[in-house]
Amino acid sequence: MLKYCISNWAPLISQGCERTISAHKYVLTYNLSVRQPLGKRMEKELENVVIAGDEPENIKQSWIAEQNEYQARISEKDQEDWKSNFSYLGGLDISFIVGDDVNACACYVVIDTNLEVVYKDTAMVKMIAPYIPGFLAFREATFLIDLVDAQMKIKPEVTPTALLVDGNGVLHPRQCGIACHIGVATGLPTVGVAKNLHQIQEYGEQFTRENVKERFSNLNTPGEHITLATSEGKILGAALKTSANSSNPVFVSVGSGLSLASALELVSKVSKYRVPEPTRQADLMSREFLRLNHPTQRQKQPLKHIKGDKHSQDENKL
Repeated sequence: MLKYCISNWAPLISQGCERTISAHKYVLTYNLSVRQPLGKRMEKELENVVIAGDEPENIKQSWIAEQNEYQARISEKDQEDWKSNFSYLGGLDISFIVGDDVNACACYVVIDTNLEVVYKDTAMVKMIAPYIPGFLAFREATFLIDLVDAQMKIKPEVTPTALLVDGNGVLHPRQCGIACHIGVATGLPTVGVAKNLHQIQEYGEQFTRENVKERFSNLNTPGEHITLATSEGKILGAALKTSANSSNPVFVSVGSGLSLASALELVSKVSKYRVPEPTRQADLMSREFLRLNHPTQRQKQPLKHIKGDKHSQDENKL
């Protein structure tokens, strides 16, 4: 089910392809119903493929067409059997090795109603696609989808009611962010929870940092939110106050399979701090994995202890 293209993106191999993962040196495609991970041998072969005319604009046009197909499959309504009372919720995040924008740790956790982690999985991954703003899904989504697929096969009893993804859903220039890709691919209700505002100027003044800051400053109670609507009035997401001590919002939007109201309710329920617990735990665990297995030079150096120096002792506990 793999295809890779050179020169003018002419296909060399193509068999029933649906899902595309593109990179500046090649385009990979494989069937959504199979979602087989990229093999090491193929990955090595592709590293040696030399392409002429691999212009970023060609990549973007290919990805836009793919996003349009995904966007048509997104549901922003609650499923018929939807229940806001969950048994398990999933969280997905990726952390990069310091100073390295290619090698990273993908992490997937599942929490229960007590916000305790009942399942976790991490994987070192190698980015094969370039980072282009607005196309994060083509760089990261497949690794996270593979982790969810593995859990559903290995331990299906903890399959979550919904997934929370560190990134955007329909709060996106083409209304198809990474959470949408993951929601459509896994079939699970999915919510995008971003820490930073995606400033989409073409959608109007509500998507400027200044406008959000001014309106959000009037919120006092956890669970309150301001909506983010286009100049035509379509609501794409919301800036949510998740804790009493948080002076900044998280930006919540639908990935697929539920309504914005349900997405906001879920995120509010599982937020002890600014970032909701599922994605917060995924972030912490992925960064801890990198600290233990791929430490920076600074982390490799032993801490210098000064007798009686409480500050030094405290640093050693971190």
